[in-house]
Amino acid sequence: MRLRDLSLKKKLLVTNALMIVIPIVVLIAIGAVLLGGLRHAGTLQQQALALLWPEEGRTLSVQVALSSLRAESEKRKFKLDNIERDIHVLEGAGVRILTVAKEKDSAYLTPGSNPDELQHIVARKCGVRGSALSWDMDGLVFRYEGLRSGTVIMGVGDVPMMRGDEPPPIPHDTRDFILNAALILLILTTSAGILLLGRYLARLLSAQILTPLEEMRRAAAAIQRGDLSHELPPMGSDEVGATCHAFDEMRRELLRARMREEREEARRRELFIGILHDIATPLTAIKGYASGILDGIARTPEKQRTYAERISQSAATMERLTTRLREFLRLDTDELPLTWETVSARDFLTEYIHEHAPALAEDGVHILMEKTNTAAKIRIDHGEFARVLKNLWENSSKYRRGAEVHVCMSLSEEGRQLAIRCDDDGIGVDAAELPKLFDSFYRTDTARTNVAGGSGLGLAIVRRIMTAFGGSVRAEVSIEGGLCMVLLLPIASEGDMK
Repeated sequence: MRLRDLSLKKKLLVTNALMIVIPIVVLIAIGAVLLGGLRHAGTLQQQALALLWPEEGRTLSVQVALSSLRAESEKRKFKLDNIERDIHVLEGAGVRILTVAKEKDSAYLTPGSNPDELQHIVARKCGVRGSALSWDMDGLVFRYEGLRSGTVIMGVGDVPMMRGDEPPPIPHDTRDFILNAALILLILTTSAGILLLGRYLARLLSAQILTPLEEMRRAAAAIQRGDLSHELPPMGSDEVGATCHAFDEMRRELLRARMREEREEARRRELFIGILHDIATPLTAIKGYASGILDGIARTPEKQRTYAERISQSAATMERLTTRLREFLRLDTDELPLTWETVSARDFLTEYIHEHAPALAEDGVHILMEKTNTAAKIRIDHGEFARVLKNLWENSSKYRRGAEVHVCMSLSEEGRQLAIRCDDDGIGVDAAELPKLFDSFYRTDTARTNVAGGSGLGLAIVRRIMTAFGGSVRAEVSIEGGLCMVLLLPIASEGDMK
C-alpha cells in the first residue's frame, strides 16, 4: 500500500511516531558515543565524577587515577601511554610522578622534580619493595610495583585527605557502573520526556485536524440523508477551519436553494390552480350557453344570438388568458430574445402616448404625459417595453372608478436609475396588498369571480420584463387616489450607447 493511500489518521500516527522515535534513536546514539568516550578518556571520567560528587570530586579523581596506575603496573607488559591520562590527573592535583621500567621509553619523571628526593620520601613512607600507599592529612605517597613487569610507579604530593579515614580506591568496575548507570538514567528520562511530549502534541494535532474532519464527515452524511440543518461548530481560522467554513457555507447555500425551490414549487402549484380555475369559468359558461341552444331554451333568434355572443365573449376571454399565459411561460423559462436599442425615455414615451392616446380615449382611458426636463436614455427592447406600458394601462382601465380613468405618466431620476411613474385615479389597492400585485395570478378579487376582468398575469409579466431589462418595478399609493406603478431602469452610459 502506498503512503498516499493511507488514511489521514494513520499518516498522522506514522508522522508522530517518527517524531518520537528519531529523537530517541539520536539520543541513544549520542549516549553511546558519550559512554565510549568516558570509557576511553580519563579526563572525561574525572569530570563526570566531579559532576556526580562535587563535594569530593578531587579526592575521587585521585582515587580513580591511583586505581588505574596500580592496575597498569600489574600488567605483564607496561606501556607509559596507557597511564598518561592518569599521570596528568595526579599532576593536576599536585602529585609528582616517577616511573622506573625495564624499557627506557617507559620511564617518566614529572618535569622539575628530583628523582632522588622522590625515592627517599617514598622509601621512608612506603618502603623499598612491594606496593604501598600512604594518604593522610599530611599528603599522599604511594609506590606500586608490578611483579610480572618489574615496573615501579612512585608518587609524592601534598594532597590531604578530605575525611579522617582513608577510603579505598574505587575499582574500575564500580566506577564504570556508576557512570553508565547515570548516563542510562539520563537517556531514559529524556526519552520518556520526548515520548510524553510527542503524545501530547499528537493529541493536540488530532484535535486540530481529525476532530473538524469528523464533524465534516457527519455533516456530509446528514446532507446525503437530506438533512441540511446539521450546522458545523465554530472552527479556527487555519486551513482546516477555512475548509470547514467553506463546507458549512455550501450547506447553507444548499439549504437556501432548497427553500427557493420549495417556494418556486408552491408558486407553480398556485399557478396551475389559477390556470385551471380561470379556464374552467369561461368553459363552464360556453358549455351552459351551448346546451341552452341545443336543448331549445334559446328558441327565438334574438335569444340565440345573445347566447352565441356570450359564447364568443367567453372564448375571447379564454384566448386572452392563454395568450397571457403563453407570454408568461415564455418569460418564466427565459425564452425572451431581446433586440436592444438605446432611446431617450422622454421622446419614446411622448411618441408612444401620442400614437395610442386616441384609441385609449375611446375606451375611457385618458393618458397624459407630464412635462419634464430629464434627457436620460434607457436601453430597452422596443416591443417588450411597449408590452409593459400596455399592461399597465390595461390594469388602470380594469380597475377604474367609473366610466373613465385618468393616467399621468412622469419621469424622474433616482440616483443612477430612471423612474417612470404611471399614476391613475382608479379604485386603488390597500397598502398591505401592494407587494402581492406582481405575483402570478394574484388579483384583489380573491374570489376570482371576474375572470374576464383580468387574468392576474399582466403585472407578473411586467415584472419579468423589467427584470430582463436589468430594472425593477414597485407599486405605491397614487397621489391621485388610485394606484401608482413605478418602473425603474438603469440610465444608459456612454458605453451602452455605442
